[in-house]
Amino acid sequence: MQRKMSKSEHKHASAIESTAPRKGIAGGLIWGIALNLSIVVVEVIVGLIANSLGLLSDAAHNFTDITALGITWYGMAQAKKPPNAEKTFGYHRTGILTALINAITIVLVTAWIFYEAYQRFLNPQPVAGRLVLVTAAIALFANLSIVGILKKAHSGDINIRGAILHLLGDAAASAAVLVASLVIIATGWYPVDPLISIIIGLALLWGAWGIIRETLEIFLEEAPRAIEVNKLVAEMKEEKGVRDIHDIHVWTIGSGLYALSCHVLVEDVMISEGGHILKDLREMLVRDFGIVHATLEIESSACDVAGPYCDINNHTAKPVRHHTH
Repeated sequence: MQRKMSKSEHKHASAIESTAPRKGIAGGLIWGIALNLSIVVVEVIVGLIANSLGLLSDAAHNFTDITALGITWYGMAQAKKPPNAEKTFGYHRTGILTALINAITIVLVTAWIFYEAYQRFLNPQPVAGRLVLVTAAIALFANLSIVGILKKAHSGDINIRGAILHLLGDAAASAAVLVASLVIIATGWYPVDPLISIIIGLALLWGAWGIIRETLEIFLEEAPRAIEVNKLVAEMKEEKGVRDIHDIHVWTIGSGLYALSCHVLVEDVMISEGGHILKDLREMLVRDFGIVHATLEIESSACDVAGPYCDINNHTAKPVRHHTH
């Protein structure tokens, strides 16, 4: 007879499964790749004909979207693979790596746009405003459609956020190009084309930096932003039977998948009672902090841990309450 899963085990399994690619997300990514490929071809052709840096810049960003969406799909597919002897945590970090690659790609493409915009400021060139207007409107609608599909199912995943950032950047770029084309049609002021490109680039750099910073924090195994470690330790020490917590480490395995290891100082109790203490701690960690992977070492006397470790505070442990067994 199959054993029924406990609440904490069920939440653990649900958290692992949430990192796997779902049908809606996978379909949205594939649809996004196909649609963006069409946009790139049209924008490059029209951009060259209309002599619009804005459209060519938008085409470049849409091209990075093709790569971004493809890498995102690949990263999510890798995260679905089970752990093995070589990769005991599975492939969850693959998604974080692809998010970092996506953000760096944005930075590189934006640098090219800045260079081209500078050249256009030095030598303003005529732009076919009406042709640009129609093309930018089509690209804007296409990108917003893909964003709508992905936002319904992304569940806060940093990798999907990176892909959505690409798409929102292109939607903003298309809108800005559309406005620039209206200005050109109305006034004939051509420098607005490279000016819009620079504004788009600055906005994209800001968003890319947020993704880069967060992924580097994960790779450096910093404590997750969503978890306040001091509060975490305080709540663990409030659990019945816990005297103190030390040698604690909290980190992110993959997007939204947190892990913890620490030493738990308890009273000198029977092994079975210590097991109940650990069970209560694990359930609290899942319920209050979303930590699904916790390695807890129980001890009845404080140990002197050699080497670098984290002792989150120097507070005196709870006084020992002696039991009669």
